[in-house]
Amino acid sequence: MRVAPLIDVLALALFAIFARLAHGGLSFSSWVDAFWPWTVGALVGWVIIMATKLSGLWKEGVVVWLSAIIGGMALWMLVNGRLPHWSFLIVATVMSTNHISQVIQTEGDAK
Repeated sequence: MRVAPLIDVLALALFAIFARLAHGGLSFSSWVDAFWPWTVGALVGWVIIMATKLSGLWKEGVVVWLSAIIGGMALWMLVNGRLPHWSFLIVATVMSTNHISQVIQTEGDAK
């Protein structure tokens, strides 16, 4: 069993907790609202990776990142009838891009 998808889900759960604490307060329903769309998107990315047998940390990271951002935003928009505020789009994209760059750097240092 791969551990990376579980780590992604945990990271998204924590991100949703911190997001709700920073914006409007934390309740179970507000946490779920902030958590599920991007988690479904990330898990779709993992399904793509496993179905295509894609390998390599940076390749996997990019697939999961794009799936989480695009899939999460699309699902959130379908449920809420609008995209999140543009500032959220920037923060979510930049924060996750920063994580991917750290993974790529770590992979390069390991060689």
